[in-house]
Amino acid sequence: MKRLLKSTGNRMLGHICAFIRNHRGVAMTEFALMLPVLMLLTAGSFEVARYTLMTQKMDRIAATLSDLIARSNVETITETEISNIIDSALFMAQPFDISTGNMIILTSVQGRTGQAPEILSQRVSGSISGVSSPIGSTVGGNAILPTAFPDTGSGETLANGETLIVAEAYFNYSPYLTGGIGFFGNMLIRGRAYFRPRFTDTITFPAAP
Repeated sequence: MKRLLKSTGNRMLGHICAFIRNHRGVAMTEFALMLPVLMLLTAGSFEVARYTLMTQKMDRIAATLSDLIARSNVETITETEISNIIDSALFMAQPFDISTGNMIILTSVQGRTGQAPEILSQRVSGSISGVSSPIGSTVGGNAILPTAFPDTGSGETLANGETLIVAEAYFNYSPYLTGGIGFFGNMLIRGRAYFRPRFTDTITFPAAP
């Protein structure tokens, strides 16, 4: 009996020692523990790259729209022309689809002696809740230009008769992968550009279709 118990104990001890020395499956266990972290890093990298590219797209759209208007050789742009210019933003944004959640604001501003510049015309396409132009929205009213434009002390930031075309592009960005788990939410991407007219003193365009 003692010999049987000793033999059984030795076998059980041997199995326990063999189990402790067996490292098979350790790598799989470590991989399973790290998999959620790896997936989160991959999704985050994808979203950061997509957000960066979308930001560049909006900057390019604003610059292109403002430049296209500033290249006009007539002082009054027709409805067809301004609509085509705005529609071109959808093509410039490809492969991203910005047909919804976008807002484009085009403003023509002209300087006045001894006072703030005047908004000659403004065209707004699309709508995003809570978003409006910091330049102003009242045609014939004062335009507020950023501090990059020096103030002479009377509010005059453009010389008398000097015209500026301002294009603003906004997009309500929604993450593909990580928004649902709370790491990234919707973010407003914006682009803004300023160009002076090339061939005319002033440029205006219809406020609405």
